[in-house]
Amino acid sequence: MDKVKDIFTIENKLENLREKLNKDTVRNMEYKSKEGYESLLDISRELDNVIIHYIKSVNK
Repeated sequence: MDKVKDIFTIENKLENLREKLNKDTVRNMEYKSKEGYESLLDISRELDNVIIHYIKSVNK
């Protein structure tokens, strides 16, 4: 049961990060700021980490 709960939690994190990344991408395209670009990179890295964690959890 814990595995299912973990996977559900990770899937929610993935969806939230995707949504945040999409919003920040649009915002960065409008303003083209260095801070916006750095924010995109941070979110992208965080999303990568969650994806890796998800893959490891599913393969257990």
